[in-house]
Amino acid sequence: MTETSHQVEHFDVAIVGAGISGVGGAYHLTKQCPGTSFVVLEAQDSFGGTWLTHRYPGTRSDSDLYTFGYRFKPWTSAPIATRAEILDYMGEVITENRLDRHIRYRHRVLSARWSSRNKLWALEGTRTDTGETVRFTANFLGCARDITAIPRATPPNGAGWRTSKGGSFIRRIGRKTSIARARRLS
Repeated sequence: MTETSHQVEHFDVAIVGAGISGVGGAYHLTKQCPGTSFVVLEAQDSFGGTWLTHRYPGTRSDSDLYTFGYRFKPWTSAPIATRAEILDYMGEVITENRLDRHIRYRHRVLSARWSSRNKLWALEGTRTDTGETVRFTANFLGCARDITAIPRATPPNGAGWRTSKGGSFIRRIGRKTSIARARRLS
């Protein structure tokens, strides 16, 4: 049975996704904007984003972690890291900086709407463990999700966009071409 909560929680900032970017954003909020209220909403059971969901044998980084890792916590192991090593690294960042108190696991965001009248983002989602509807408002919304985590990619709206056979969304203006690649992994 799905329960609906009418309670709306407000935060200064809402971050969608607890992968490498969401965790990095949370860290920077605690250090550069102390006193800012924020929440990280993650649909999965744990942090890690791509590094959590992609479980192929031998999954590892395709770029060196000296440049991929966080500036505030330099990478000290082998430059090309395994999935497990990256998840351990992210776990250390979360623990050392007490970011876990800001992360809500099993919270899937279903919609985010800007209200010009209220000057707020209104987010609605569901708890994947209970089915409960959850609602949040935030002054600022940061999206830190990988497009492969989106079940059904929607093409960008606007003049000039078209869909290619390969699933890319292409827009050409004069000499510039923009390509947004969408793919579903399931």
